[in-house]
Amino acid sequence: MEEKEWIGRIERLEREIGRWKAKEEICNLMAHYEVLHNQKNMSLHPMDFAMDTPDVSVQVADSEIYYGPEGIKKLYCGNYHMEEYEGIMLVHYLTSPCIEVAADGKTARGVWWSPGIETVKRSPESEPEAVWCFGAYANDFILENGKWKIWHMRWISQVKCPYSEGWADQRTFYVRTAGRAKIPPATHNPYSKKYIQESIPMVPLPYETWNDEQWYLRKEMRER
Repeated sequence: MEEKEWIGRIERLEREIGRWKAKEEICNLMAHYEVLHNQKNMSLHPMDFAMDTPDVSVQVADSEIYYGPEGIKKLYCGNYHMEEYEGIMLVHYLTSPCIEVAADGKTARGVWWSPGIETVKRSPESEPEAVWCFGAYANDFILENGKWKIWHMRWISQVKCPYSEGWADQRTFYVRTAGRAKIPPATHNPYSKKYIQESIPMVPLPYETWNDEQWYLRKEMRER
């Protein structure tokens, strides 16, 4: 094999190793996010986001979208500030990860299914209520200053209901500290007896470079 071919092969291997390393770092990043996702540490969340990237964003279920570094701070350091609420519990697990790193190594897409349990209060004086909270993440990630950060976070709701009632007869239960969007977005996909639930988010497909912010909403199934 000629020297040029060896160099090409080494370069391809380095890119592939970099992409595999990126997947591990992104998994660790999401785990760090979930560890912080409790009432005491909610204000620390911005450290996991691409705060030097102007279009960083978060959308939770049927909430409005929080854009930009100031929007991230407003959500996690303001709207989600709950330290005065005694008896709150937020436990969200990460399962079934599917991560695709762009061929150029600059961005990535990831989906996680996330079953969870919560104890919520409607006000500091109200009694705590036990709640099921199941959903999924469909996130974009970006390599910022040499570190992987959350670029666009989307929480797609599937079930949120009182533990005592169960989801088959649920009344969708949200303490709406994030604010409700005027038109329910695609990220609001709760179970209902009245319709067939959408199969979203779809898993990300391999891609060359950043090109599509709606990848998680596509309708076709991946051919295997």
